[in-house]
Amino acid sequence: MTAPAVLAVGTVSLDTIESGAKSAKDVLGGSAPYFGAAARVSCAVELLGVVGEDFPQGHLDRLRDAGIGTDGIERHPGETFKWQVRYARDGSRETLGTNRETALRAAPGLDTGQKDPRALFLGSTDPSIQAAVLASAGTPDFVVLDTMSHWIRDRRSDFELVARSADVVLLNEEEAVLLGKGKSERGVRTLLEAGCSWVVVKRGKEGAIAFGHDRAVLASGARPSQVIDPTGAGDAFAGGLVEALARSWPDRLGMEEAMASGAAFGALAVEGFSVDRLLDATSEGVASRAREVRVSVRKHRPGPN
Repeated sequence: MTAPAVLAVGTVSLDTIESGAKSAKDVLGGSAPYFGAAARVSCAVELLGVVGEDFPQGHLDRLRDAGIGTDGIERHPGETFKWQVRYARDGSRETLGTNRETALRAAPGLDTGQKDPRALFLGSTDPSIQAAVLASAGTPDFVVLDTMSHWIRDRRSDFELVARSADVVLLNEEEAVLLGKGKSERGVRTLLEAGCSWVVVKRGKEGAIAFGHDRAVLASGARPSQVIDPTGAGDAFAGGLVEALARSWPDRLGMEEAMASGAAFGALAVEGFSVDRLLDATSEGVASRAREVRVSVRKHRPGPN
């Protein structure tokens, strides 16, 4: 078995979404499916995750039919992670229910054919799971780490341990501020000084900024045709970013294309429920959307703490 170009670990969930007058119940969600649905457009992608006995086989079949490797998604006794959310018109969200305390939380295993990928994506999940996959993945060319404020706040030392092995770390603005103890610039600087090549701060509809050691790449947001379901936009952004970097790493100029690709996929993700819009996307359509993104470069040097 040939190693996949991109190996990705993350959550696999069943989401119930209320958005305006529309809703969807127990649809496919989680960081791994959203990432894979984006990255599969131009890369061979294998997903790692754990689901319960209640997880519909049809969801896995759908990913497989789209060319996404799902052999690494393991079915264990217990409950699949579930999340119920309501979005307001301004994009704010209210969590209506979750089974976080009783849902499965385990590290999936890797077989020989999944090791030594071109890129390893450690999606937003428990840092102990990220660390276990990182330790078993062999020698990927580069590692991209995503997280969430919960892990920075409650498991900071575990997060920082994994971050020291990452080439690229993804944060949103809240996470950057939290990591920097009130200042996002300090949070970015902490990761660059720890050895990361890039820290990408996602800014929602405003786009994103990738901070390197001597330059910053700024990308505007791509404009969605409509906003149906904001869930997973950040994970889709990560999928677009990583699939582009997998074609150019370690050429630092590749970050400019990667940021445009990420913005394009982030916009596509919100145009339908679940991964629907992403699985319909074509390379030509994504390229057209990416050309709408404004990308600029400026000098950047991390200052003293």
